[in-house]
Amino acid sequence: MAATMNTVPDAPAKKNERFKALKQFDESKAGVKGLIDSGIDSIPSFFVHPPEFLEQLKPSAHVPPESMPEIPVIDLSGVDSPELRPVIVERIQHASATFGFFQIINHGVPVEVQDRTIAAVRAFHEQPAELKPEGD
Repeated sequence: MAATMNTVPDAPAKKNERFKALKQFDESKAGVKGLIDSGIDSIPSFFVHPPEFLEQLKPSAHVPPESMPEIPVIDLSGVDSPELRPVIVERIQHASATFGFFQIINHGVPVEVQDRTIAAVRAFHEQPAELKPEGD
């Protein structure tokens, strides 16, 4: 038990090592697919969080699932209306500030365009790292 307690002073060093490993991984542009293609046989340590951290992410046991907040859904069907546009903008601002993301419905983008976009994103991420353009 004492050995476990002695790991606390090393926490900043481990955090720095994790940051360096994550930065190196990010700069490699290989992504998770690149890791798999490289033949790794275990999860890199920078992807593994300590149990204490994971406990913080779990919803409280006393909060029933039905009371958990739902992902905001924003209807764009009236976005061209002078009366509705400010309401829609306010909903987007609120969802962005409160949740960080939201679902848009009635946006008018055809399903075929959505499917092609998803396919293009997938194709980009599945190509070898050496073919991907360098980022900033």
